[in-house]
Amino acid sequence: MKIYISGLYSGTNPQPGIGIARSLRAAYPDATLVGVEYSNRCSGIHWADLDEMWLQRPWEELNLEVYAADIKEALDAGALWISGVDLEIMWLASVFPEGHKNLLTPSTAALKKISKPAVEAHKGLPVSIPPFVTTERSDWELHAFCRQHGWKVWLKGPYYEAVRTHGWDVFDRVRTLLSRAWSTERLFLQTHVTGYEESVCFSAYQGELIDSVYMRKRELTEEGKTWAGDVTEVPEEFTTPLRRIIKELNWTGGAELEMVRDMGGQLWLLECNPRFPAWIYGSTLAGHNLPALLVERATGVPARREVNVCEEFTRVVLEIPVRSQFPLPSLPEPYPGGIGHSMKHPSGTLALAERLHKLHVMESDGNGNGNGNGNGNGHHGRTNIAEAPVVPSSFIDDLKAYNFAEMETPSWLFLESTASELFKRAAGLASKLSTSTLTVTNAYSLKTNPDERLLRIARESGFLAEAISLLEVQKALQTGFRPDQVILNGPGKWWPEGLLPTSPIHAVFCDSIADLKRVVASMERKELQAKIVGVRLRTPTVGSRFGIPVDTPEALKKLVDAIELLPRECAFGVHFHMASSNIGVGQWWHLYESVLRWCRSIETLARRQIECLDVGGGWFPDDWQSDSGDQFAAAIARARNFLPFVKQIISEPGKAMAQPSMAVAMRLLEFEESSEEEVTEAVVDGSIAELPMHFFQPHRILRQDKQTGEWQTLKHGKTHLWGRLCMEHDVVASNVELPEGVRPGDVLVFCDAGAYDRSMSYVFGRG
Repeated sequence: MKIYISGLYSGTNPQPGIGIARSLRAAYPDATLVGVEYSNRCSGIHWADLDEMWLQRPWEELNLEVYAADIKEALDAGALWISGVDLEIMWLASVFPEGHKNLLTPSTAALKKISKPAVEAHKGLPVSIPPFVTTERSDWELHAFCRQHGWKVWLKGPYYEAVRTHGWDVFDRVRTLLSRAWSTERLFLQTHVTGYEESVCFSAYQGELIDSVYMRKRELTEEGKTWAGDVTEVPEEFTTPLRRIIKELNWTGGAELEMVRDMGGQLWLLECNPRFPAWIYGSTLAGHNLPALLVERATGVPARREVNVCEEFTRVVLEIPVRSQFPLPSLPEPYPGGIGHSMKHPSGTLALAERLHKLHVMESDGNGNGNGNGNGNGHHGRTNIAEAPVVPSSFIDDLKAYNFAEMETPSWLFLESTASELFKRAAGLASKLSTSTLTVTNAYSLKTNPDERLLRIARESGFLAEAISLLEVQKALQTGFRPDQVILNGPGKWWPEGLLPTSPIHAVFCDSIADLKRVVASMERKELQAKIVGVRLRTPTVGSRFGIPVDTPEALKKLVDAIELLPRECAFGVHFHMASSNIGVGQWWHLYESVLRWCRSIETLARRQIECLDVGGGWFPDDWQSDSGDQFAAAIARARNFLPFVKQIISEPGKAMAQPSMAVAMRLLEFEESSEEEVTEAVVDGSIAELPMHFFQPHRILRQDKQTGEWQTLKHGKTHLWGRLCMEHDVVASNVELPEGVRPGDVLVFCDAGAYDRSMSYVFGRG
């Protein structure tokens, strides 16, 4: 008996070849085990259980036609082949479309049904698939997906690799790296599931389930790979549908279903690997030698059964002798941040991925399912699979007021009708939610964008003005707000001295105990007059530098003692603020519920009725606008349930109002045209000085067709738009596609720039 085994890499993210060899050696001591590898840097080639080594050229150099013929000759001669490499399995399926009785790997049809992240074949199993989207969607939609799931998301490659992306800058950078590495733009964003990692591993031959095991991870490496686990029987409610699925797929070979069990007991299927896992020898130690049972079923030769059975396994690091015919290669010249090749897959699987794409093997259809039909990405006749973002029609209507032919760029564009409609909607919602005993009011934060046009619309829409300094208070008064329409907030609200209004302001919220004591002293001296005096709470579960902490009994007692110092003639209020665009919409509502509970405790302990609740959201415009009002109505009702004495609820949707209200026009200065490839670099006359939030959010970019006059939104592509400044990080857009016919001098309009892009913009490089 001769058995070829591939996938011998044994670094921190090991392949299963060595575990398969150990399992087969235990069951077939007289068999000839042949290790297959594609680099002499792979330490697994020195494992003693391997009788022979079939060392190939790296995948980028390998003649696939000749190699396929050699494998067929070995199989026809009676040898078996068990692959431990996903990409090799895909390639073998394309080489042997009808299969081969000695090729113990699944077919192309079966692989298509288990391609991630959709894993179509999971239906019937007691598992769910975590929500996911393909990166073929527009950046605007991808950013929305990340916000909706609290930035607890993974960016996944088409075959291997998953990187946790905590922010837009991380996502954008990793997407570029993974796309380049795997030679495809078809990646996936999938939500993170918190829980315990579990697996089901099985062995099957020609559609018949041979055996299966259940494994729970007990120790993990830094990369999340199994270091120790326990192995048990698979429950019947899992085995029954699994047996049916294997029959439908006509599955041959090993496989592993990787899952997470959440705190509620729900199982979430992350992926199905079309091979035995790296921990497969742990199953053998538990009395389930799945590789041997596969060989037994394929050949009819009985396998030796294990005598010593242990349900738990762990790993150790071993030193082994090097085979004399494969001496260790010299270590490459070191470079900053580099690591030795033993810690990385050295066999060129990335090159194989590129070759598979060119052969159109296992291309994705955008839903996580393979279709075998690959199209290139990009420019000049090749199809760009990316979706274009959609902009509101009001954006286009507002742009008609500008003459771009005569405009000096970069230039800020005020989208007045867009802004007016947003403020009008917010005012209408507040009015709708108000009752005879409760007033719902909006407040506009000047720091978001102190443009006088926005302040005027806010005032005319019934908004209050929220200021974080006395300079901002003065700006609000100068634009028509009365002192009793001003809210004073933040840690540095008393700067600069001497600008406090002499008339009562609407509310002041204290950011610390020291700040609260200062407010009390100022009111006693008649320097400060306010209808409402309150405190800002620091969120107990999400880190923040703002507000008064309440997460320990000592901190809560200090706050309660300080509240007792407040004058009784003033109404008492509580302020809560956390940007939902940073922590995610779901997390924001969870925090809101938590703050309501803290408010009730404070009200009880301090014996002060909370009459005002000020809620800041840092809302991304789409998240705020997409709500029909039902969720906000439910939030108001929830507040009344916890705080029966509340008379006013103040909402601060400033970012949602300001961000869509402005755009920046820039001109293309230069780029190198090519008839073969998409432009990869272009320079514009704008810069990070005008668009400082580029790293934190995408901007929808418009370009006007000179012939039709229609505005087009730019898709995701390969072009980086560099700013005019001599700064390495001066980037205004990454990975966009310039439309056909674009020329230097054309105007690009960067939308969604009316909030912190505008207020944090600065003058630089203008002489």
